[in-house]
Amino acid sequence: MANQPGSDGASKTKTLAKDTANASDPVLTGLKETEQAYLKVRGAFDRRIDELDEAEAQRDQAREAERELTEDIRRLRDQLTREKKRSARHEERSRQLAEALKDIHRSLFDGNVYKLILRACMTITGATRGLYLTAWDENLRIRAAIDIDGYPEAPPSDFIKELCNQAALTNETLVCNGPDDQKTLPQPHRPGEQFRNFLVAPAVVMKHWSGVVVLADKSHGGFDEEDVDVVLGIGKQAAVAVENRRLQDELLGAYFSMVGVLADAVEAKDPYTRGHCEQVARYARRTAEKMQLEAAERSIVCFGGLLHDVGKIGISDGVLNKPGKLMPEEWDLMRSHVRIGRDLLSRVPALDHVAEVVLHHHEHFNGAGYPDGLRADQISLASRIICVADSYCAMISKRSYKESMTGADAVAELVRCKGSHFDPAVVDVFIAILAEPSDLDDCPDGCGLPPDFYHPFELRHALELPKGRVLQKEGA
Repeated sequence: MANQPGSDGASKTKTLAKDTANASDPVLTGLKETEQAYLKVRGAFDRRIDELDEAEAQRDQAREAERELTEDIRRLRDQLTREKKRSARHEERSRQLAEALKDIHRSLFDGNVYKLILRACMTITGATRGLYLTAWDENLRIRAAIDIDGYPEAPPSDFIKELCNQAALTNETLVCNGPDDQKTLPQPHRPGEQFRNFLVAPAVVMKHWSGVVVLADKSHGGFDEEDVDVVLGIGKQAAVAVENRRLQDELLGAYFSMVGVLADAVEAKDPYTRGHCEQVARYARRTAEKMQLEAAERSIVCFGGLLHDVGKIGISDGVLNKPGKLMPEEWDLMRSHVRIGRDLLSRVPALDHVAEVVLHHHEHFNGAGYPDGLRADQISLASRIICVADSYCAMISKRSYKESMTGADAVAELVRCKGSHFDPAVVDVFIAILAEPSDLDDCPDGCGLPPDFYHPFELRHALELPKGRVLQKEGA
């Protein structure tokens, strides 16, 4: 139906009137304002909820971070505790290692270097048994053994040889902490070689394998990398010490040959002194041992006894072997042998101390001796000991100018001259050792080391050439 004329205008008039009526209605206006306020508050509340949710998330993150931080702190504390214990253990091992290495190098001339090396490795690693073997000239030899039955007297077994061969072939440390690690090795036949665990470390000198250390049955747990590092560290130092020991043996051989030549020269000069020097050296050394002198002092006494008459090389045969009484001029010449001996020995740096002992071995306790008329404590103890030993041996020996005395008569003469010719304390000890069986002599190999070899700082001096001497080039 078509709209009647004027209908649109009437509709607009009604709507406008309605809106005007609503705007003037306070209830509707209040509702709208309330709705708008609600929506505003609701929006603020929603934003607050979002903020709270975000705060809770941040709190949870902070709590997680705190938990992780607490765990990190606990872990760091545990690590610090372990590091402190490890540091203390390393410090103790370093102390033990330093002491062991000092003992090892200090023992270069004492003959016990191998056992010291082995004991040092055992102490630091906690091993309870062990072996030290050397391989000079391709011959495997057990030098030291601790708590392994049959060694070091017995030769190494096939099992021990195989352990050493594997260490030599690989030039690496072999560690076995259980039966599974030993499947490739031959089974040990000796009960003493049934190891619970073991470590085998090579010793290398100048890139050449020279020996091996075998450690077994660690007291707590198995051998670890720290044990390997420590043993290799000791092994390097030990190998140097062992090589030095071998060179020292060669050097000592040269010195002993030199001393032997000097002693033989004296005996060739005076047939009545044949065996006399060795006898004096033996009695003098035993007296020094009985008096509990240090090793270096015992060496001085022994070498002094062996070489006390070396100055007689410079005395004419006619004076040495004269059957009758010497004239005053001949006595003066005979007495000069102590100065000649001192001058000869002082040219050998390693025998400097012995030279002074030789010079004064004819001094008397009461000052009536020669060459300087020293008395009592002015005379070195070594010279006083040799004086007694030399006098006793001379009395019981036949000479060109006298017959021999009995041992009893010689002892009586020593007692008679106590306090005048001889030191009373030395005489008492000397008589005591005469009463002991000869098999109590615990050093049948001789005097041991030259005296200066007992003093590391003097060793270098002992190996130097005397002043004024130089090595000549070949062909010079």
